[in-house]
Amino acid sequence: MNVLLLRAFTVAAAVGWVVGCQHLDVSSQGDPDRLLRGTVTAQATLPAGAEIVVRLIDPATAGEATAPVRSDLPLGDRARPPAIERPVGEYRIVLDAMTTEPVPFELEYRAEDTTLRHGLNVDVKISYGGRLRFRTLSAQVVTLASSPFPQDIAVQPVP
Repeated sequence: MNVLLLRAFTVAAAVGWVVGCQHLDVSSQGDPDRLLRGTVTAQATLPAGAEIVVRLIDPATAGEATAPVRSDLPLGDRARPPAIERPVGEYRIVLDAMTTEPVPFELEYRAEDTTLRHGLNVDVKISYGGRLRFRTLSAQVVTLASSPFPQDIAVQPVP
């Protein structure tokens, strides 16, 4: 009787182990060193000397403050410190000549698969004449599924 009970317990444990292991994620992680390719389209003529900055930002760290809020001040005086953005990667180019064509970019960055599963935001700014002229106003998100493909980033004029 004890042998039969021991065998039944062993079979139940093996079945539980096999069923439980079916839910484990044992897929290998991709190489964290990555390259994002694409183009920046401004729908306007960009002059020579225009600086284009393409940044990839992890939104999970974008809202972190630079310093804690002081709790010894009255509620109305507790200003939130400015949020800092921690780019995962950045690409800068200064145009040598005027162009109306989309400007290509290649941004090297480092991100684990888990980071890319929740997505990274692409932020593009174009400046010339000492002023910010164009930037991304709508969200452009790069995920694990979209990261291997070229990204076409459209920027809008800044008022």
